[in-house]
Amino acid sequence: MKLVPVPLGLFCYRESSVIEMLQRVSFPALLLGWLAVIAICIAAALINPVAHGQSPRATLPNTAQPLLTDDMPPGVIGSVQLQHKPQLRGVWQAIEIKAPKGVQVNFAEGGQFAPDIPSPARVAVLVGPVYRVRLTGIPGDEELELFPTIEVIDRTCPPAEREHRFPIPIEIDEQDLADAAKGELVVRVVYVEDNEIAEPVDTSKLPQRVLDVRPDQNALRTADSLGRPVAILRMGSRVPNITEGQDWAEFLYGCPPWTLLKAVPTKQQLIDEGRWPITAQSGSLSDRR
Repeated sequence: MKLVPVPLGLFCYRESSVIEMLQRVSFPALLLGWLAVIAICIAAALINPVAHGQSPRATLPNTAQPLLTDDMPPGVIGSVQLQHKPQLRGVWQAIEIKAPKGVQVNFAEGGQFAPDIPSPARVAVLVGPVYRVRLTGIPGDEELELFPTIEVIDRTCPPAEREHRFPIPIEIDEQDLADAAKGELVVRVVYVEDNEIAEPVDTSKLPQRVLDVRPDQNALRTADSLGRPVAILRMGSRVPNITEGQDWAEFLYGCPPWTLLKAVPTKQQLIDEGRWPITAQSGSLSDRR
C-alpha cells in the first residue's frame, strides 16, 4: 500500500478558493438556490406515482364521499343506524301515511297484506326494518296498485305516553302517484328540522312542505344538512309477479311487526259529534289530553 501525500499548498489553495466563492455569493441568492433544490425534490416525489399510472392522491382516503346515500338499497341505512345507535333497537315509532282521498293503505303482515286502512293511516313501526306497503284505490286508475317501501331510520322524542299523537308524517300527493305510475322512482326523505335554522311558521293546516332536489344531488345528505333524517319513502312502479316462496318473502322484507294506532280525533270532529264540552265562560274547553 502506498501513501500519496497531498501537497499542503494545493490543499490550501482549494480551501481558499471555496471560501472566496462563498463570500462572493449573496445570502438571497443562496436562499433561492436551496428553495429550488427543495422544489425539485417535491416534484420528483409527485412524478414518481404518476409514472406508475397512479394519481398523486390515490393513496389518500376520499373524505368528500358521504358514508350514507339515498341510492342505497332499502334496509342498508336502517341497519347502519342501528349499529351506530344501538339504543334504537326495539324502539317503536309512530308514523302517519297521508294519501289523496280514496287511497287505501295495506301493510304486509304474515306473508300477505292486511285489510285496507283508509288514509290517513296511523301505525307504529320499528326503527330500522323496511316495511312494504300496498296502495290501492288510486284516483283516476282504480286498477293501479303501487308498492312503496317505508324505512324509519331514527326516532322522534314526543311527550311520554303521547307518542301516538305525534307521528312522523309521510305524505304522498297526486304527483307522486302519477310519477310512480310512469315508472319513475319517487324518494322522500323526512327529516326533523333544526330549530336553530328552521323558519318559525305554523304549517299544521298546510300541505307538507317539500324541497325538490336534482337527480344528481344526494337527498339524504341534503336533509342531514337541514336537520335530522328520520324516515325514507321509496315508491316506483315495480309490481310482484309471485305471491309465495322465498322471493315473495324477500319482496315483503320479512314482514316486520307493526300495530295499528287509533286515530286521534280533531277538535272539529269532536264538535261535530257533540263530544266537545261547552262552558258558560268561553264557550269551549281546550283539549287537555
